[in-house]
Amino acid sequence: MEQLNNIIEAILFALGREISTEEIAKTLDVEEDKVKEAVEFLKDRYTENSGVKLINVNGMIQLVTNNKYYEYVNKFVENTKKQSLSVSAQETLAIIAYNPKITKTEIENIRGVNSDFAVSRLLECGLIEEVARLNLPGRPAAYSVTNEFLRTCGIEKIEDLPEYENIKIKDEQMLVSDYDKEENEEKKQEEE
Repeated sequence: MEQLNNIIEAILFALGREISTEEIAKTLDVEEDKVKEAVEFLKDRYTENSGVKLINVNGMIQLVTNNKYYEYVNKFVENTKKQSLSVSAQETLAIIAYNPKITKTEIENIRGVNSDFAVSRLLECGLIEEVARLNLPGRPAAYSVTNEFLRTCGIEKIEDLPEYENIKIKDEQMLVSDYDKEENEEKKQEEE
């Protein structure tokens, strides 16, 4: 039983999101009652003063930070966020935000320098995503900002950016003037 407790704890820590006891039981090929016992044991393991706690919301369990330490965790997270994007990544993000469906080559033409690292970092942060592949040699990717970017900026749609219509590249100047959204949706579903 102790091993199951430790396995579930490791899964919850690594997963970082909510999961049902049923899903854990199926994946580990154990009885759900044993998973529920382990969850109760883990709940008791984390005291009121522990840095983390196990919560159960609508039948979904998750390992989360203890609210008691929110102020300290928030300071660290805010400092990390502020330091996480370099100036080159911020420049690249602005270019992509104002020019949806832009390729890395186009970004590099605007910036005048290689943008591999900046694009990779923005993808890693979930602020941009690949939205199309061009039918050109090498099938270059076209990028746009994500909903996470919009949430971070506190805007509902990309057109809400300041001076959006005046700054963005005109469609006829871009390599990707239009793309098949259905084809892109199918690609995303295949990847999942």
